[in-house]
Amino acid sequence: MVEQVNIAILGASGYTGAELVRLLTHHPKARIGAITADRKAGESYGAVYPHLAGLDLPPLTTIDALNWDDFDVIFCG
Repeated sequence: MVEQVNIAILGASGYTGAELVRLLTHHPKARIGAITADRKAGESYGAVYPHLAGLDLPPLTTIDALNWDDFDVIFCG
């Protein structure tokens, strides 16, 4: 049985992406391995969405920096 699913969220700085981040951080089988926002790459997610600061999330990155094979599921926000 799968312990956790490694997830990437593309466009995580938009409303839909932020909702995905918020929902998936509370899911016991989800591990957010990458969140992208090309114009905000390098920033922490909490800098973009202060109400989500403190969550254990990777920094925002560009889509081009992803290794697609690293992820079990990829969401487009």
